[in-house]
Amino acid sequence: MPDSPPQQQPLRKQVALVTGATGGIGYATARALAAAGAHVAVGCRTRHRAEALARELELEFGVAGLPIELDVTNSTSVENMSEKLLKKFRRIDIIVNAAGVMHMDQMLDAPLEAFTETLTTNVGGPFLVVRALVEEMISRKRGLIVNVAGMAGVSGAPFLSAYCASKAALISLTQSWAREMADDGVRVVAVCPDIVDTPLVRDILKVDGVPMLAPEAVAARIVALATGEDGVESGGMIPMEAVVPTGGGAG
Repeated sequence: MPDSPPQQQPLRKQVALVTGATGGIGYATARALAAAGAHVAVGCRTRHRAEALARELELEFGVAGLPIELDVTNSTSVENMSEKLLKKFRRIDIIVNAAGVMHMDQMLDAPLEAFTETLTTNVGGPFLVVRALVEEMISRKRGLIVNVAGMAGVSGAPFLSAYCASKAALISLTQSWAREMADDGVRVVAVCPDIVDTPLVRDILKVDGVPMLAPEAVAARIVALATGEDGVESGGMIPMEAVVPTGGGAG
């Protein structure tokens, strides 16, 4: 089992939870946190995918991986996650709310079910997850919560009204929590990437040829927040824009 020197693992012995951990930003973040030395609880809807990722982190980075079958929209599932995580690690240092859904519909044709699912997952999910774990952070006067929002929550976009509204709400939730826990030692930050190159985005938005961020770039920013390298204050919103490569296309 690999064992990197402590100076190469600034998050050594810390415990992180990543929701939506087996796809896109969540997957990149789980790997980046593990590479930095954190033990990682990987939450996703499919147990075998969570188990595979937990094994991957353990074998590749020498950390403890905890697979958790998790539906962030279900309060019982979230409570079971919290119980399992705290039973194993006895602490939680970092929460990354990366689970999310996206539906592309014209407003007049959008099914109410899709609108409700988007808000329940993208806003209600982080609420349930944080509520289930944050008391442990407050008790130690230490913790970081990163909500993966998006530039869509700042400026809006056509045919993505529910998604944009959910990300705007998540930014507001971040700011509200930061004020609520200002004296509790818990930092809450929203990471707001522009279009990120994930299978979900490519499938729904059909954005070939458009500049996109790599999930690893978002993950690196999250790790920088966790290590203290990025000193954004609690309640902060971090915009991340894709940059067109100099002298050519999006490549």
